[in-house]
Amino acid sequence: MAVRELIMLTAFDMFSIYGIKNVSMDDIARNMEISKRTIYEIFKDKEDLLVEGMELNYRKARIYLTQLESEKFTSMEIILLFLEELLKSPRWFNQKFYDDLERFPKAKQKFEEEKNILYKRSVRLLNRGIKEGVFYQNIETDIIALLAKEQLVMLPPLEKVNNHSASEIFQVIIFTFIRGIASDKGKKIMDRFIMKKMHEEKQQQLL
Repeated sequence: MAVRELIMLTAFDMFSIYGIKNVSMDDIARNMEISKRTIYEIFKDKEDLLVEGMELNYRKARIYLTQLESEKFTSMEIILLFLEELLKSPRWFNQKFYDDLERFPKAKQKFEEEKNILYKRSVRLLNRGIKEGVFYQNIETDIIALLAKEQLVMLPPLEKVNNHSASEIFQVIIFTFIRGIASDKGKKIMDRFIMKKMHEEKQQQLL
C-alpha cells in the first residue's frame, strides 16, 4: 500500500475514533512511526488530509456498492450486504467526528456531497426494490432515501444505551427501518440474511 493511502486510512480511523479536533498531525505521525514532515510533504494541512481521507473511504464504499449492483442480487440483498460492509468498521459511527466536521468547511462540503450521492443511489435502489416486489408499492422513495441519508448523524447519545456500541445501535435502527418498508418477500430475504449471519457468528465462536 502506498504511503499516501496508508496515511489517509490511518488518519481517518483516528479521526473517527477520537474526533477530528482531538487528533493532531503529531499524533498521526507518532501512530505511524514516521516524521510529521513526511505527512506535510504530501498533505498541505489537516483539513486537506481529512478531505482526501474521506474521498478515499467514500470511493471505496461507492465501488463496493457498484459491484453489488452488477451482480445477481435483489435490491434488498444489495442494501443488506452494503450495510454489513459498513458495520465492519467503527469509522462511520462516531458523533464526535460529525460534530467536528463543522470546523472544517471543505470536509463538511465533501460530506454533504457524499450524502447527496447516497440519497440518489438510495432512491434508485428503492425504486428497483418496488419493481422486484421486496418493498411495498406505496412507499415514498424520496422521503425514505432522505431519512436514510441523515441516519448516520441521527444516532442517539451513547450514554443512554452505554451497553452497546454505536454500530450496534445503528444496526438495530437501520434494520428496523428497512423491515418497516419491506414486503413479505423482502422480509423473508431479511430473515434468511439474519439467520445466515447468526449461524456464521456461532461458527466463529466455536473456532
